[in-house]
Amino acid sequence: MTPRGFSGHPELSTRLLESTDFEALADLRAEVLAALPDPDCYVAETDEAAFFAEHREPHGQTIGVFDAAGRLVAYAMLGLPLADTPGNLAAVTGMDDASRAACAHLSSCMVRPGWRGRGLQRTLLGARLALAHAQGRHLCLAVVSLRNHSSRHNMLRRGLHLAWVGEIDGLRRQVAMIDLRHGLHSDPGDERLIDSDDFDTQRQAITDGYRGVGEVRGADDRVEWLRFWKHLEL
Repeated sequence: MTPRGFSGHPELSTRLLESTDFEALADLRAEVLAALPDPDCYVAETDEAAFFAEHREPHGQTIGVFDAAGRLVAYAMLGLPLADTPGNLAAVTGMDDASRAACAHLSSCMVRPGWRGRGLQRTLLGARLALAHAQGRHLCLAVVSLRNHSSRHNMLRRGLHLAWVGEIDGLRRQVAMIDLRHGLHSDPGDERLIDSDDFDTQRQAITDGYRGVGEVRGADDRVEWLRFWKHLEL
């Protein structure tokens, strides 16, 4: 596939990754994982080659971003599970069969440390939403660690909300979601502010019909609270 320019960065190009790109992908992931501020932010898959295969056609797509020298500097994965695919996040979060068939996974997205702060993750999030929409998938879901404030921040800014909180494979996780057709309807007058690390209270808020829509930061710019609004069923 012919590389295309990357929006806002003329020195970068992008294309969908192929099986021959696995070594470059593994190298990038190793660098990023080694530099994580908290190991809970991303727990690596046990079989990375299989994980990569799950995010290439026909199961999904992986966008690669390359510098002028051809080095992979960022990637973002989109999964296109079948309704009955094990791990379909719509099923994990209790949605009906129609929702499961409309689900797309906003899976792993990583940027090399030297390329951060340039909006690559946000741009790649938007690109995956567009790809999902083009595939007829209007429910886009992503798993987020409670401690991965950067990824959650980008998702909330792009219009996703926290739709589920619970354990996945023994890990405490949030699931962020966006409905590209219908959006989210909520009542800002009915709000709960919950400590960003308080797993149990966040899970109870979801059970009570609230959805996570924003953050509240402290004086040191650290995320201290998450903002939950009551979900309105229309």
